[in-house]
Amino acid sequence: MEKKHLSKKILTYPVEAETITYKRKKTKGRKQAILDQFKAEEVHYRLEDCLCPDCNGDLKEIGSHIQRQELIFIPAQLKRVNHIQHSYKCQECSKNSESDKIIKAPVPKVPLAHSLGSASIIAHTIHQKFNLKVPNYRQESDWNKLGLPISRKEIANWHIKSAQYYFKPLYSLLSDILKEQPVLHADETSYRVLESDTHLTYFWTFLSGKDEKQGIILYHHNQRRSGQVVEGFLGDFKGYLHCDMWSAYRTLREASLVGCWAHVRRKFFEATPKNADSSSLAKKGLNYCDKMFALERQWEGLDPEVRHQKRQEELRPLMEEFFDWCREQYVLPESKLGRALKYSLDYEFTFKTVLEDGRLVLSNNLAERAIKSLVMGRKNWLFSQSLEGAESSAVIMTLIETAKLHQVDSEKYITYLLEHLPNEETLAKKEVLEAYLPWTPRIQENCR
Repeated sequence: MEKKHLSKKILTYPVEAETITYKRKKTKGRKQAILDQFKAEEVHYRLEDCLCPDCNGDLKEIGSHIQRQELIFIPAQLKRVNHIQHSYKCQECSKNSESDKIIKAPVPKVPLAHSLGSASIIAHTIHQKFNLKVPNYRQESDWNKLGLPISRKEIANWHIKSAQYYFKPLYSLLSDILKEQPVLHADETSYRVLESDTHLTYFWTFLSGKDEKQGIILYHHNQRRSGQVVEGFLGDFKGYLHCDMWSAYRTLREASLVGCWAHVRRKFFEATPKNADSSSLAKKGLNYCDKMFALERQWEGLDPEVRHQKRQEELRPLMEEFFDWCREQYVLPESKLGRALKYSLDYEFTFKTVLEDGRLVLSNNLAERAIKSLVMGRKNWLFSQSLEGAESSAVIMTLIETAKLHQVDSEKYITYLLEHLPNEETLAKKEVLEAYLPWTPRIQENCR
């Protein structure tokens, strides 16, 4: 039987191509504004023989102009500074005594005696590790290229000693100030320390509320992740604490825990199938969360008292509706949606705490962003050799991240501390340390 070949006739229609006639406007003056902030160095190009190529007559200069401007990269360099101390003899006192009276001009102390690490070098190694996340072994090769043969062990020792001698008193003061604030955030993450008896240790972060003027981001290292750590650090803290639902935070008897709605939203998001329509239960739970965050964005610039009133009028009814909806759903308890519903209802009271005060926020994202700085560094550092190293990292990161919070250049700030703290008579006095806090006029003026 013969097969019949069927052919389809495809009709084509002419399509008119759209021509874009407009041109994108360039931002005028941006490049020049960038160039103008750098000090200029002139390079002149003149003719060697001022003779006309046609008639061989003399040429007279009539002017010049800038043909182009460019930025030149100058690699880092080290220079040696000799600190020369001058001595003086008192003529009168020397006449009236058996020995000469010698007076020497004062010389500032160095952070670490008999070390190649000056204040600026130590500060730069700290900047490289904790801001740029460059581990010590990579820094070692860079310093050797500059002619400074220091080892990764020396760099680690500089950080530990600087933290113990100078930064720890300032860290303790920041810790005391933080515990007196009414609103805090908290989070934690795991960390490896080779000499630790436990497989993993933990970094905790405790930080100020969003509206706090004396904002602090504080890191705390401990070998445990239990409630004893939270109780030992916060003590009898009676304010509000934003956190996730980890059991360690629930050991605080006096504090009011504020649940994180970002965690609630995340669980419903993970339970929502791709291309889910409006009938999806997980999608409905997600929409409830999105409405709450949308309201909070509208009230972001309001005073806490006004925001609190708005929450009573609009956010409270929406939350009640959401939890009533959660109670009405019957799904498999071990499914993703079942776990999202159970999580929401188990900690309903904690998630409603945000309604009590206008200074509180819906999510604990401030703490999660603070701990992320450590997590990014952990990917490069991998671990700390000793517990001392991990504890010094917590102290240093506290000073760096708190400085950033107040728009202070963290490298300049660490350099300033290492130049001035060794020359203080004592670091045990609170009034001495208060002058070095990142929000003080002294630091704001010198470390911007």
